[in-house]
Amino acid sequence: MSKKTRLIGGYLKGRPIWCSWQVTPRCESGCAFCEHRAEGGGESLDLSGCRRVVKELSALGSLMVSLSGGDPFLRADLPEIIALIAGDHVPFLTTSGSLVSRERARAVWKAGLRVASVRLHSADAGRHDGAAGVPGAFARASAGLAALASERLDHAQHVNVKVRLDGPESVEGLPDLLTLAAGHGATVSVEPSFPLPGGLAGFGGLSAKLAALRARHPNLRASGHFLGHMDQALGEGVGGCLAGRAFFNVDHRGRVSKCVEFRAKEDRLGTLGEDGTDQVLHQLREAQAANRCRACWYSSRGEVEGLYTWRGLLGAVPELLRA
Repeated sequence: MSKKTRLIGGYLKGRPIWCSWQVTPRCESGCAFCEHRAEGGGESLDLSGCRRVVKELSALGSLMVSLSGGDPFLRADLPEIIALIAGDHVPFLTTSGSLVSRERARAVWKAGLRVASVRLHSADAGRHDGAAGVPGAFARASAGLAALASERLDHAQHVNVKVRLDGPESVEGLPDLLTLAAGHGATVSVEPSFPLPGGLAGFGGLSAKLAALRARHPNLRASGHFLGHMDQALGEGVGGCLAGRAFFNVDHRGRVSKCVEFRAKEDRLGTLGEDGTDQVLHQLREAQAANRCRACWYSSRGEVEGLYTWRGLLGAVPELLRA
């Protein structure tokens, strides 16, 4: 079964097609703007445990698997994990960039990685370092971005800069970030910080501003569905969240929750490799049915939920699965 066929099959069967997976809780950067920086969590699954998780993801019908943490590059076996995922799924990855060398970049592309995202707060080194609270963070992130960009093996592999919008200054700095990314042949994705409205409370007309910016900078990677709901997200929030139906989260121990922001003990809905697929699906669907959260408008939420409209399905599939 091809990956595109799997996407359509998962969509029609009502199964989640996007999985966020924190393969490690560790990160050496300690960036101040990362809301997960203070989390602990114990030991991560070894490669054998990761293999069991990937097998369950195949049974669940998930297509897109996004690796994060922590920083996935802290795992020496990251290329092996990506190779496992690439058999049935489309692997994504998000990193601070600080641990990425050309050799390590080459290894993950060779393993089958499709999209690598590097988090940047600003195109200005001082502002990025100040936001991160880590001197030299910008230089290391930029070097990681350059390494990932230079070591791509073919046109189907993409480098992206991920930007968290946490105030007017971050919005005003987007043109410079888009120009920086374009210099590496990279796209840029944006999302407001969690929880909403946060630092963008009262920021009017963001949907139109971002749409105009996309017209001038085609490397701004965002669908009309996602941008069109941005103002609503910053106001009353976007209802009808499909966490549990369209997407879900797996932590470094294989434990399932409806989304990345709900991972406490009381939020867990099962463990991949231990609980049956049908049981996990049932728990995810129950969580989605009871979900009233409006606190995020992450790109992973907005872009995937766009698939659940006819216009979004026709327009977003080529964007998410460019080849």
